[in-house]
This record gives sequence, C-alpha cells and structure tokens, in this order.
Amino acid sequence: MIETTGPQPQVGIADTLIRDAYLVTLDPQRTVYTRGFLAFRDGRIVAVGAMGEAMPKAREAIDAGGMVVMPGMGNGHNHLIQNAFRGYNDDRWPVLDIPKAVRSLLEQLFAASGRMDAERTHALVRLHALEMLKSGYTATHDEHFTNVRKDSVEGSWQAIAESGMRGLLFRCIVDDRIPESGRETVEEGLCEVERLRHFASDRVSVGASFVNYSFRSDPEDMRRIHEGALALGIPFGVDMTDNSRGALLRSQGFEGGQVDWYRRHGLLDHGPIYAGKGVNLLPHEYAILAEHDARIAVVPTLRFFDGQGVPLHDFLSAGILPGLGTDAPLVSDSQDPFENMRHAILGQNIAVKAQAAQGRERPEHCHWLNAETVIEMATLGSARALLMESECGSLEVGKAADAVMLDVARADIAPTWEGRRLLGSLVWGGHASQVHSVFVAGEKLIENGRSTRWDEEEVIANASRALSAIAREADLDRFLPQRVAGREYRGWIYR
Repeated sequence: MIETTGPQPQVGIADTLIRDAYLVTLDPQRTVYTRGFLAFRDGRIVAVGAMGEAMPKAREAIDAGGMVVMPGMGNGHNHLIQNAFRGYNDDRWPVLDIPKAVRSLLEQLFAASGRMDAERTHALVRLHALEMLKSGYTATHDEHFTNVRKDSVEGSWQAIAESGMRGLLFRCIVDDRIPESGRETVEEGLCEVERLRHFASDRVSVGASFVNYSFRSDPEDMRRIHEGALALGIPFGVDMTDNSRGALLRSQGFEGGQVDWYRRHGLLDHGPIYAGKGVNLLPHEYAILAEHDARIAVVPTLRFFDGQGVPLHDFLSAGILPGLGTDAPLVSDSQDPFENMRHAILGQNIAVKAQAAQGRERPEHCHWLNAETVIEMATLGSARALLMESECGSLEVGKAADAVMLDVARADIAPTWEGRRLLGSLVWGGHASQVHSVFVAGEKLIENGRSTRWDEEEVIANASRALSAIAREADLDRFLPQRVAGREYRGWIYR
C-alpha cells in the first residue's frame, strides 16, 4: 500500500502524496475527483487535482486505489468524560420523560465525576479520543461542567492534547442543578478558564461557557461570562437545548423562546458563538441564529429519544449548515459518524412528518437531506460549529492537511454501480471500521486502522481500571445492571 521514495533534494517537495483516490474535496465548487491526488507539506495542503495532471514528488507516496479520501470529520457536540457512561441507555430505556431522565442522569454523573481525578479522567478520555480517531474524527468539542473536582478537566484536556486531535474545549461556569461543591461564582470560573489556557495551541482552543440557562439562571451572570470571554479573547458558547420546551422560561415570566432569551440579554452579540444543539427552537429563531452567526451542531440520535426528529430543513432554509455531534457515549453509544449521518437523514423524516401533522408545509426539495448534504455537515458543518472552518473541513490548497482515508473496496459497500452510488452506499451503509488512515496537520495518527501514537490495548486496559475504581469508590453498584455471576437480571441468570 505504501512506498517510500526516500529523501529528495528538490525544493518544494511534498511530505506526502496520496494518489489515485476517490477524492471528495468539499471545496467551494464541491469538486469530487473520481481519480485524484492530494499532497501536503509541513502540515498544509500544497496540491489537489485529478490523476493525469502534474503531481508533486513526495517523500512518501500512498496508493489510494479503492479508497475514498475526504476531509476529517468533527464531533461538533461532545462531553468528553461521559465516555464513562457507555451502555447507560439500556439501563434507562424507555426514556418517556426527558427532563426526568436528565435529573436521574445527573445524580449518577456527579456521583462518578466526584471520583474522577486528573489521572482517571486522562485514562477515560484517552479511550474516547482513540475511538473518535479510529472512527474518522479529526476534531472534537467538549463541554466540561462537572467541576466537583477542579483537576478533572486537566486530565481530560491533556488526553486530547496528546491525541493530536483538534479541539474546541469549553470550561463551563455553572451554579444550578449541580452539587454545592461544583458551584462557582463567575469570577472563580473565569479564573479557572484563564488557568486552563495553557492547553491552547495550534490545534486546541479553550473557551468559556455556562451550558445553558438551566445551569446558570441569572442573566447578569451570563453576561459577565460572555464579557469575560471577550476580554480574554477566547470563544464563548451556550448549549441551546431547552428540554422543557419553554416551560422553564415561562416560569420566569418570559414567553419567548431560548434564542429570544439569549438575544435579549446580549449573548448573541460579537459572534460567532458556539450555540450547541439548537433543540426546541421556535420557527422564527432560526433566522435570528443566522443573523448573529451562531454555530450549531445537532445531535441526531438524541432526538429519537423524544420522538421529535431533527428539523434540519429549518436550519438549511435559514442559511445555516449545522455540524453533527454525538453528545458522547452517554447519549450515542456508537460514535460512528456514518451512523450519525444516517440518523440525521432519518431524524429529518420524523420531524417533517410531525410538522406536517401540525399543518406545516413539507420542506422544499433542496432542503431534504441526502448523502452529499450530511457529508457536508459532518465535515464543513462541524468545522464551522467548532470555529475551525478557515483551518479545516475541506481539502483545499493552504488549509491544514486533515484528511481521512476510507477503504471502500469491500463487500459491505459494493456494488457501487461504477461509483455512481458510492457516496450513497457510504452514508447509508458505511461504518467506522472502514477508516484506514487519519491525518491531522499532515501527521498520520491512524494507519491501517491502528493508532500510531498509543498502544491501543494499554489505553483500553487503563480506562477499564480507572472506571472500576470510580465505580467502587462512588458506590455505583446500586445503579449498575447486575449482569454478574451469581445474579439474575431481567429474567436472565448469570453464572
């Protein structure tokens, strides 16, 4: 697969040349080279084109026949430490009342996070980062609000720094719905954010957030966090999720929607801002988000919980290209970006049917999702949500060499009808196991499906040990399913 041409004396030689690939660029013209090449040097793309054009010489040449090469994908909404909760959905299913389910979740989340010191969090998030990279993600978001232990975020973000991924990492300043020991004044929280700025690099941005108005109820506090982020010159974010569907705002005497609320208090000014999942918006609020350049990353899987689906046509018709996120294994046990793309398409269908039942017109044909649209969302859309679109999200000369190679010469993708259904097959039937190689800033972090930085078995073992210690010390046995020898669970006997 890989041949090394050896050091070359010529000036301007590329470090890496990927050739004979099915190359999906996401450039402004949305060019797809059915047989193309990509070259990069010093972490930047220096040439993109069709086979037959002049290609630069390179120290390493990779024959990508049978491969799709596309921009790296971004996990546009995530909570890194919640990797510890994989499998939790089965414990709590069916979810019939979202606010009640969130309250139950927070009890377990804070019981566990109180035992997550820097070392344990580092072990857990390394596993999460490894999974994301192996799935084709080159960038991630984080919304860290479990501040019972102040050192927990240190281990989490150190793992991302070591992984080589890009990150838009928010340290949240919260004082509602959390244990007393995790509550902070705005001043205390901003001091912590400033302290954590040492994680900022050419791949990582550190920002300030308060999750949403249910975790920080005083509008004056919200404004001060926003102003603090502006003063520090760092990103500002709000997770625009209103599981109460306006009831909480009405209880505070406000009859509008959440976007109206944030605009009223000046939190949409000085964009762009990260605006989270954008759940339960009022029809007029999409245009407000677009006007203020608020960046959205939807979580399709979560909208199957409440049966609402995802009204992505409302975002698209307002001129917003959302990103895609998974909200961590706590919500989406599978972090597979291709499954997430499928869920976006199917989630839109649910939303359209629900809106039609309420008398709304069906979306225009151009606003229905298809393979091309969800690939745009997973790459460019997530890069926009993560405030990284000038750096990554497409394969263009001058941008960072963040790319993914996908093995599509497989029985689970074929036949592709001479490539005419290749992208459709990839979106509707593809999966993370097809990821062959992953590059971030030209560095090969995954090769032939394996990490180049970490011993994968060691990462898994360390995370498992850390989680066992957390469960023991936090007495999580009372919450965990009893699928252990000598117990019965749901009518099955374990021996």
